Amino acid sequence: MFPLFILSIVEAAALGMGLFLPFAIIKEFWLFKSEFSVFSLVVTLIESKNFLLGFSILIFGVLIPIFRLFTNNFPISLLRRVNLHRLAMLDIFLASFLVFSSQSSYFFEVTLLKGFYFLLIAALISYLHFWLRTYPKSEIS
Repeated sequence: MFPLFILSIVEAAALGMGLFLPFAIIKEFWLFKSEFSVFSLVVTLIESKNFLLGFSILIFGVLIPIFRLFTNNFPISLLRRVNLHRLAMLDIFLASFLVFSSQSSYFFEVTLLKGFYFLLIAALISYLHFWLRTYPKSEIS
């Protein structure tokens, strides 16, 4: 059986890279470009007093993935009952919605960068880790 702690190390590395590497670049009116990471986006939103959006991204894009990583490795029964995997792809869904809306608009264009893909990899590894930990070997084989 593949050691699950290796999956956790890879997930933690992908999550960290996904949070701090550039997430997307937005080109507005074909003139302006702005590149951002999840971390810089949260800081900018909170500094500009946009608390609802800033804390929403902080909770769903940063804290829940970190708690998910901990619940995969440490027996914290309270957090395991919450089943954080249902919220695992929310940040990916929001980024996909942003890209979709940019494709139907003439005013801005969004290009996903490395940070998005690392967050996607972290979420998929988290699902795999949860699946391998939850189901007995007899059901997997």
